[in-house]
Amino acid sequence: MSAPRILVYGASNFLGSRILAALGTEPSWTPVGADARTPITPQALRDVRGVVNAAVGDAPGIRAQARLATSAARAAGEEVLLVHLSSMTVYGSAVGIVAESVPVRADLGAYAAAHIEAEEMARTHARTVILRPGCEYGPGCAVWSERIGRLLIAHRLGDLGSAGDGYCNLIYIDDLADAVAQCLRRPAIDGVFNLAMRAPPRWNEYFIRFGVALRAVPVRRIGARALRWESTVMAVPRKLAEVGARRLGAQRPLTAPPLTPSLLRLCRQEIVLAPDRAEELLGIRWTPLDVGIARAAAAFAR
Repeated sequence: MSAPRILVYGASNFLGSRILAALGTEPSWTPVGADARTPITPQALRDVRGVVNAAVGDAPGIRAQARLATSAARAAGEEVLLVHLSSMTVYGSAVGIVAESVPVRADLGAYAAAHIEAEEMARTHARTVILRPGCEYGPGCAVWSERIGRLLIAHRLGDLGSAGDGYCNLIYIDDLADAVAQCLRRPAIDGVFNLAMRAPPRWNEYFIRFGVALRAVPVRRIGARALRWESTVMAVPRKLAEVGARRLGAQRPLTAPPLTPSLLRLCRQEIVLAPDRAEELLGIRWTPLDVGIARAAAAFAR
């Protein structure tokens, strides 16, 4: 008899592919990549033990994949566990130490609202675990390692002074994949879990340490005037160049990405995700920051 299957929706993105690979080391189940081309039929859902929604992308994509993954879990049966990956953005502009009981809010815009709606969809399934990760970093992480690395190499990011004194709620990509596996190993698990390292660094510390690891030295001190210029005047043309290069099929971006107002807002936010439930109930042990940064820098160099 074959091992029960775990469907991983979003298996082609950096997050889902890492989860799929991590689950592949477990002999008690067979992970299977799934997407919109995987029809929700009795044959496709045969012997399914769990469904993982690892969606990334824009607001419409977040909603669409949540709808797809939730439908698959409900069709597979009430005993099937749905592991839904959400985001810390559901806490909106909250500050201080934030536990899972803090009410969600959509005051950061469409992306936060989409994740809140996606969580509501996921809860319509009988057995659902919701994971709320912070900023995923490590090898292959498109936003918080590769995008930040390109900005550091271009010396358009660095020590931001008071603009970078917010907390950087990092989670190493393999710790996130392990959290998904731990949920699937525990048949009685449920609820919501924050996923971010304990005692996170400030954004300035992360930028400086990552910049040193990338040998993008000296790490530049960037003042308020330069930040305003980058996030207002230069943001639109840089974004247009990025989109144009992607449409032309460029294998690598032609310029460093835009420094967006949303990133700068996050760099100032005094929010710390409380990871107590993940540590106690899932047994998660966080990868040390120096180890994660070294691995991210090595992957970026390759």
